[in-house]
Amino acid sequence: MSRPADFHVNRRGPVLVLAPSRDGRLAHLAETRRVALDRDGEPMNALCRWIFADLPRNTLRDEWGNAYDHQAHTLLAGTLADGEDLMRALVEQGFSVVDAPDFFVPFQTLAFTDAEDSDLLRVRHPRAFALARRERPTTGQLVTWIRDTMVVGER
Repeated sequence: MSRPADFHVNRRGPVLVLAPSRDGRLAHLAETRRVALDRDGEPMNALCRWIFADLPRNTLRDEWGNAYDHQAHTLLAGTLADGEDLMRALVEQGFSVVDAPDFFVPFQTLAFTDAEDSDLLRVRHPRAFALARRERPTTGQLVTWIRDTMVVGER
């Protein structure tokens, strides 16, 4: 009998999402939020996920010409390389990381040079905003946190 996945992962272009599964050994780390995953769909409980991405930096300009980042950067847990490193570290620690091709990956339609799109992130891209886990751990911190929660129990 195969055991359930510990983590679900999906990658589209420069964006990778990773989430603890509800049924794996780390189910106590899974978080859900109500969100409509399909446009005009019914809200459902969906897994929150860490978002790792190589999003362009300093693409916006304020009224004085200073460059600044898109608001989407505030939802990231790290770069794409950070996410890939984390996946490798989890597999090395014996966790099952399973590809989930239907797992929603945000930021596919963001306009990184559009200040209005950045300012209206919550309105125009509510799924990304709702599903992003806010922790920004390093790979080492996350692996340690996961190991500790398995030894000590739920947080």
